[in-house]
Amino acid sequence: MRFSFIALAAILALSGCSQKGAFGLFTMDEAHERAVEQLRSDRIVLSMETKAILTAVYLNPVYPEEYKDGEYFIGAFYFEKRNLDVKKWTLDDHGYTLSLNGAAPVSMEEIKEKDPRRTLIPVQNNWYRYYLIRFDTVSAPNLSLRLENNQTGSVVLNYQKAQ
Repeated sequence: MRFSFIALAAILALSGCSQKGAFGLFTMDEAHERAVEQLRSDRIVLSMETKAILTAVYLNPVYPEEYKDGEYFIGAFYFEKRNLDVKKWTLDDHGYTLSLNGAAPVSMEEIKEKDPRRTLIPVQNNWYRYYLIRFDTVSAPNLSLRLENNQTGSVVLNYQKAQ
């Protein structure tokens, strides 16, 4: 008898549950879905220590009407601490260079914390610096975004251009 009351109470309590599933909480707009498709990340590891991390989103497929006068990326950079204030360093301070298919960037604009463009890249923390990076237009269908340092190594993120 007790079991039937407990079972009845459980059935009544659970019958009021919502029909929504957990995946309803993760819906994204179309731009964010395309940004996730274009997200790439890799790290440079030397002697089992992470020396640098590059995470980037290729923006041309995300906003094709806005970014058409070059190849655009949002890049998040992390470098191991070398007594440098994370808010003041540049790529050159750490001896790193960035290139796309061998060409240097035309411009790198830092993206501040409150900038809405930062929401396109899911990596959000105080150890990273975020940049909007512009390269000249590349005619090749394959893009290779390379971060390298002569002492620690390099990392390459590969992308495909839309045809």
